[in-house]
Amino acid sequence: MVDNARTHRTIAVEELLESEDITRMDWPAYSQNLNPIEHVWDALERRIAARLQHPENTQQLKQMLIEEWVLLPQEMLHQLFLSMRRRCKATIAVRGGHIPY
Repeated sequence: MVDNARTHRTIAVEELLESEDITRMDWPAYSQNLNPIEHVWDALERRIAARLQHPENTQQLKQMLIEEWVLLPQEMLHQLFLSMRRRCKATIAVRGGHIPY
């Protein structure tokens, strides 16, 4: 899934998608509400920020992300999954505009 943000419309991105025979979906560039991984990334970012020791390099960050990923509450992920129908309906109702999530 790639939204239609300008940064995802570079020649390099277009060439990669074409070389991998990937078809781009219609997706409002301003509607991250429909991308559940954004909420998971937010939860991971908060968990990393709450740690007493912050990562000093990308390897440490990767390790901390793996550790926190395992600790994410499954109920949170399940509720996020269940919310997608409601989010999609709300986004359709406002014709792709902002929804309060």
